[in-house]
Amino acid sequence: MKARPRIHIIVLTGIALIGLHVALACLSSQFDYDRPLMDKPVPWLVALELAAGAFFLVSVYAIRGASRRGLVAWALLVGLALRGLMIGSTPILEDDFYRYLLDGAVVANGFSPYRYEPDQFESRAEQLPGPLQQIAKEGQDSINRINHPHLKTIYPPVAQVVFAAAYFVGPWSVLALKALLLLFDLATVALLWLILRGLGRSPTWALIYWWNPLLIKEIYNSAHMDVIALPLVLGALMLSFRGMPLRASGMLALAVGAKVWPLVLAPVLFRPLLRQPSRLLASVGLLAGATIAFFAPVCAAGLDMASGFVAYGRDWEMNDALYMLILWMIRKLLEFGSVPSSHAHIAARVVVVCVLAGWIGWVLREQDTDEALQWDSCLLIVAALFLLSPAQFPWYYLWVIPFMTISPRLSLLVLNALLPLYYLRFYFLAHGQAETFDHLIVWFEYVPVWVLIVWEWTRPESNWGIRPFARRRSNKKSLP
Repeated sequence: MKARPRIHIIVLTGIALIGLHVALACLSSQFDYDRPLMDKPVPWLVALELAAGAFFLVSVYAIRGASRRGLVAWALLVGLALRGLMIGSTPILEDDFYRYLLDGAVVANGFSPYRYEPDQFESRAEQLPGPLQQIAKEGQDSINRINHPHLKTIYPPVAQVVFAAAYFVGPWSVLALKALLLLFDLATVALLWLILRGLGRSPTWALIYWWNPLLIKEIYNSAHMDVIALPLVLGALMLSFRGMPLRASGMLALAVGAKVWPLVLAPVLFRPLLRQPSRLLASVGLLAGATIAFFAPVCAAGLDMASGFVAYGRDWEMNDALYMLILWMIRKLLEFGSVPSSHAHIAARVVVVCVLAGWIGWVLREQDTDEALQWDSCLLIVAALFLLSPAQFPWYYLWVIPFMTISPRLSLLVLNALLPLYYLRFYFLAHGQAETFDHLIVWFEYVPVWVLIVWEWTRPESNWGIRPFARRRSNKKSLP
């Protein structure tokens, strides 16, 4: 395909994405929190999101070799338009941000959010300290909508600082929260721009992040906080790849303080230091010490059955496929050995951790000096974390998107486009058929992705850029 037709395709797909998000913003009003789930147009939501995903894939295909200045300006304007359209829309089928608002109010008033369950603000407010009693009154509408109100918060301290800042900007305002999330989003795309330029690649590849319809929905409509960790993770890896391990460890600790998952990238930071024991010890000590300090308030509040961290780690499961297979096999083994099936989830999680650890070791078995391969290793690790996880919510895929922007591969781009199928679960839930989604529809999300992963494994020359599985013996150049 020649450059000019590619530019035309990018222009047309940008217009299509804007049109679809205009429709989505209009549709969002029918997802008001108090509207019965049966009356919410979930199939239309999924249809619009899948269509946006399809146009997104076409735009990604077209950006190869197209890097004119006018195109960059167009890409920037489209991304801003998508964000502007969705930032004021009614949140669709998500309510996690209500807990963010409560946490922010508690922290802003000088209290630990890890000591109180939302239930206490509803039914036992008179037992709370005076400032928290006032919070219970002023935030009643938001507090009453918090999911799993019997559990304490699961969000680490760095995220809590952002929630508190949102409270100072606008108490109990989801728009104020989205405005702060926008700052982290802009920081992420700016870092991606710098990384791509540093690798000698066209900055137009940042479109994978900037136009991503999944990201637009999950941040600017649903106000999910996962974007907070993204610039911190990218900053930590940039520092590491430039030979500044202590600063990298400190930055990664901040990322872990926002969301726990960046810990899986610690081996990437430590791998180059294996022959420098003093620097390795200092880096490990800094990351470990900072992480312990961040999570000390969580432990001080108690890791009991009311802890969100304990509940999540013990039995959270949603929108998974590979983990479901592992869990099914373990249950069969336990039944064969006459062991209570109540241990199945713990055993499955242990298996997943071992598999992930082995995968990380395999990916990092050699020390890469090529920065492009280092970013590729990060993609492989974070993508494996997502695919093995018991909970594979669409907003968790935000962890993968920055790395996929640097090192695109078809299988993960297709998963990006298919994940909105998750929202069909609400349709089946409304009709009392949630198990139909859990055991049938979920495979439509993941089977095509696994097929493409196998294809990429066997055809390393056929994908978008650096090959994940045959890269040691491939001499192909990286993306243009």
